[in-house]
Amino acid sequence: MPELKSKILRLFRSKKLNMFLLFLLLAFSILILTKLSKTYTATLSFKVNAKHTNDTHVIVDAEAITLDVTLETYGFKWLTYAFKRPELDVNFENDISKKDSTIIWNTSKGFSSINNQFGKDVKVISINPEAVAFKFDVNDVKYVPIILDANIQYAQGYNTLDEIKTNPDSIKLIGPSSTLKDIQYIKTQKISLEDIKNNINQSLQLKLDSLNKTVKTNITRTNLSIKVSKFSEDIISLPIEIINIPKGKSINYFPKQVSLSYTTSLENYNNIANQDFKVVCNFEEAIDNSYLTPQIVKQPKDVKNTRLLQQKIEFIITE
Repeated sequence: MPELKSKILRLFRSKKLNMFLLFLLLAFSILILTKLSKTYTATLSFKVNAKHTNDTHVIVDAEAITLDVTLETYGFKWLTYAFKRPELDVNFENDISKKDSTIIWNTSKGFSSINNQFGKDVKVISINPEAVAFKFDVNDVKYVPIILDANIQYAQGYNTLDEIKTNPDSIKLIGPSSTLKDIQYIKTQKISLEDIKNNINQSLQLKLDSLNKTVKTNITRTNLSIKVSKFSEDIISLPIEIINIPKGKSINYFPKQVSLSYTTSLENYNNIANQDFKVVCNFEEAIDNSYLTPQIVKQPKDVKNTRLLQQKIEFIITE
C-alpha cells in the first residue's frame, strides 16, 4: 500500500503529466472559444415594458405579457442571455391600434423597434405572437382619508384638547377606476407613544405596499402634531331642565341639580363657566314612570371627559 501511494505521488510530480494537463486545458479552452464564436439560432421569451403610453391610460398586467423572439447570434451573446435577459420596450406611441378597452401591438409595426434594441451582432428572425393585446383602463383620481394607526398614552395629569389627526389627513390616489373603487382609506405605519408630557411633532410613513403598482400617490408620508397640556379636573353643580312634559301635567323631581365633572387644560381652566353647560331630562324617555336619565346637551369645546355623577332623577306626577 505505501508503495502504491508513492507511485501516485511520483506520477503527479512528473513534468510529463503536468504538460499533459496543461495541453488538455488549452484544448478545452480552444474548443469552448470555438463553440462560442459560432452563430446559433434559438427562441427566447422576453418580458415587455410599455413605453410612451398616453397619460390618461393605465396598462393593466403588462408585466404578465411576453414576446417569443427568434434570434441568430454568436455563442458569446447567448451566454450573456443565460445570466441576464433584457426586457423589451414596446412603443405605444406609433406601433399600436385601439379597439374598445384594448390596445393592440402589431409585429408588423413594431418589428424594427424591437430589432434595434438587440444591437448589430444580433439578428432578429421572427417575433411571436404577431399581435399582442394590452388591456388598459382610464386613469381616475380619488381622495381617501389617512387613518392614524397609533396607541397614544398620556402621562397622568396630561392630555390634549385638539382632535388627533394627521396633516395632511387625506391622500390623492391616481390609477385605474376599477382598482381605486375598492380603496377606502390608507393607514399610517403603527406607532406607540407612552407617558406623553410634551408636544408631539412626528413624520409618519404611509402603508402603501399593498397598493397595486398601477396606483400612484401624491405623498408617501404625513405628519402627526399633538399639543400636550397639563390638565386639571373640576366638579360643578348644574340645574336640571325637564323637557316634553305632557300638557296638563306637572312633575316634582329630585334632585333639582346634578354634579358634573370634567377636565380641561390649566390655561383654559378660568375660561370655563357653569352656563357653558346644560343638562336636560326628556320626560318621553322616562323609565318605569319612576325616574329620568339626565343628559349633557351642551358643553364647551375646550373640555374633555365630561360625566354626570348622578344617573337617575326620581320624579312623581302631580296633576
